[in-house]
Amino acid sequence: MSDKTKKNIFLALTSGLLLGLPWSVPALFFVVFLAWLPLLLLEEKVRFQTNSYAIFNYALVSFLLWNILATWWIAKVQFVGAILIIFANSLLQALVFWLASRIRTILVIPLIFPFLLIWMGYEHFHLSWDLAWPWLNLGNALATAPQLIQWYEFTGVRGGTLWIILTNFALLRAYCTYRKKGPGSMVAVGATTLLLLLVPISGSYLIFQNFEEEGETVNIALIQPNLDPYTEKFNPQNHARHVAEFFRTAGSLIDDETQYLFGPETLIVDQIDESDPSASIYYRNLLEFRKKYPKLNILLGVHSYQKLGQEDIPPGSRFNREQNFYYEPFNTALFLPQGSASAPQFYHKTKLVPLFERMPFVQYLGFLGKYSLELGGYTGTYSLRQQSTVFVLPDTSITILPIVCFESIFGPYCSRNLPKEKGFICMITNDGWWKNSPGYRHHFNFSPVRAIENRRDFVRVANTGISALINAKGMVIARTPWWQKTTLKGKIHLRRGQTFFARHGDYLGRISLLSGVFLVLYGGIRKLNQAR
Repeated sequence: MSDKTKKNIFLALTSGLLLGLPWSVPALFFVVFLAWLPLLLLEEKVRFQTNSYAIFNYALVSFLLWNILATWWIAKVQFVGAILIIFANSLLQALVFWLASRIRTILVIPLIFPFLLIWMGYEHFHLSWDLAWPWLNLGNALATAPQLIQWYEFTGVRGGTLWIILTNFALLRAYCTYRKKGPGSMVAVGATTLLLLLVPISGSYLIFQNFEEEGETVNIALIQPNLDPYTEKFNPQNHARHVAEFFRTAGSLIDDETQYLFGPETLIVDQIDESDPSASIYYRNLLEFRKKYPKLNILLGVHSYQKLGQEDIPPGSRFNREQNFYYEPFNTALFLPQGSASAPQFYHKTKLVPLFERMPFVQYLGFLGKYSLELGGYTGTYSLRQQSTVFVLPDTSITILPIVCFESIFGPYCSRNLPKEKGFICMITNDGWWKNSPGYRHHFNFSPVRAIENRRDFVRVANTGISALINAKGMVIARTPWWQKTTLKGKIHLRRGQTFFARHGDYLGRISLLSGVFLVLYGGIRKLNQAR
């Protein structure tokens, strides 16, 4: 291996290390503003090499290191799944970077234009297909600094991606200017770079300092059962005891002032027939408990299903051999509004974890469903519903936007059904399958971001932690420890209205995707014409 190649690999590894640090050590989030510099310098060095795939290979080295540092903890639940996710995501990222490099070479334009459009378009696209994995979207690197990203209510996470990319290119220009012309030429470039850093920060702090809590408050209580998903939670022999313990804890926790009670994802593991929920003894127990507290609203996670006719069997469906019917299984949030006459409301988790909760492209390759990998004691493909639902309290204008686990990473999805009416967001999750690793901490950090994007108070209910109450500024006002059986009580605000981001969604991503596709097509046509 030549010295030149060694230096190139060193640059690639340096970028990978710097990109991975904000996820490995969240306090070092600021290094993302210069993390791309080594790879950008490397691209400038090798883009004219005879081997047009050289930059792809180096980029793959960078992104493999980034993905390993950021998401190695997936191996704690499934080693094969970790390898597949890490390699597939790295491959996609390397392809995006290579494509941006090729387009700038073909069109003879600065790299910033194709890279900005294609990368942001890729992040948007990565939200909506069967291999969706937006964990490493660049804007997520700033999740632990809510004071700096208050303007996410206007842009969402894609605004953070834009900021990070522009800053990296500004620093690249400053570095190149310094090398070519010396320090005397740095005034204009340095001032531009400084403004690019300080203006968003100053604006965010201004919003943060002037933000006022508003709306009436309600009293809530949540229970963190702390059941190990591998040894306790999904063991049928333990289920009745776990549910009974939940009700005992709830009885000692709530009082006449408590208006909402929350339990975590899949608290009730036995499947509930949505057409006849009272057939389930656990649902009947839930109704009996509610009778004692007629003013109490209850939201918790269950497994549920809907029976199907023989003529309509969508992908992800299963067959009950004992009773001879097809059905769709769901990971469900169940809401029981106050009052004995109130009907239950069901929300089905729609953003499902690839490979674990749903095999990719199972709608075209149905046989793949049975090969889903085990996740937290559960295996098998869930059914998929492409619509979201908001819980509504009858005879009131209060709404609850439900989120189930993995869905909290998908900012535009969480915001798409945010109502104008007063309410809050509730997320139920089971983070125990990550064990004691950075995974559950990463997942927790996304919750304040969702609170900022929607300007709603956020209730987070986790089986093993971290459960929390988060205000509309993204500040954690109360939280539970990790891996402890505990409870939490407090007050949250019922805010109303919609943010700019909630109304318009990921408009930066959509514009970038359309523009990036056009740029790639135009570059492809130019390349074909040059080859003639």
